[in-house]
Amino acid sequence: MLTTQELMEAVASYQPIAPATSKGWKYAIKGFETKPVDDIDKRFVNLRRSQLNSKGYKPSYVRTLLGYCGTIWQIAYEQMELVDGNPWRGSLKGLKRGKKKYPFLPLSYYEQCGLTEHPLFMGLWYHGFRVNELACLLPEDIILDHPYPHFSIVDNDTRLIKNDPSRREVPIHKDYFRFLDKFPFSTNPRAGDYFSRYMKRRCGHSAHGIRHNITTRMRRAGIEYSIAASILGHDADGMTADYGHILLEDKAEQLQKLH
Repeated sequence: MLTTQELMEAVASYQPIAPATSKGWKYAIKGFETKPVDDIDKRFVNLRRSQLNSKGYKPSYVRTLLGYCGTIWQIAYEQMELVDGNPWRGSLKGLKRGKKKYPFLPLSYYEQCGLTEHPLFMGLWYHGFRVNELACLLPEDIILDHPYPHFSIVDNDTRLIKNDPSRREVPIHKDYFRFLDKFPFSTNPRAGDYFSRYMKRRCGHSAHGIRHNITTRMRRAGIEYSIAASILGHDADGMTADYGHILLEDKAEQLQKLH
């Protein structure tokens, strides 16, 4: 009889997932890994939600854990036909999403923290990467022999990309070229996590805060919304987002407005 652990492993093998997602899935099923999948019904799901709430977790965290379980079951149901349904459907109702606030800080603040000569930090500052996208770059991902030198953000043996909009070409900011010779290439899938923790010790917040920072700076610099979204690997909203193409040369021109 298939256990929850075996179901999770089967789904993870069927649909490649990022290391952070794999870690989240393991946390989500912690405590009922050996429970037969056939015993996971609506009653169990409701009890699981009650148990998580009784532990004092924030609603947003409970939502995240239940959502991971829902994703596992949905893939197993719709794509793999390993289960007869998804008992986790509807379990998020009434649980508010959490939204972490990051401070908007100038570059001078990070200079005082000793980060502005670090190639990973400055790569985040000028391009707004997700930290694992940047920390797990390989030499062949940096394309210099091109009219518009750029980073090629694609899946590789170390790093899985989050979604389709995340697979993209990001022009190299003119002020970043001096960091390329000392870029710390890594084949460790945890390299981004390690740097984010290092950064938090130095400046008080994780690397993801720089994505919030650069979004504000792009808006203030007048970078057109769809181009900013394309650089950051976001899916631009709205009907017009479905028309035309975002050209690398346009991204390169717009990115140079950023300081």
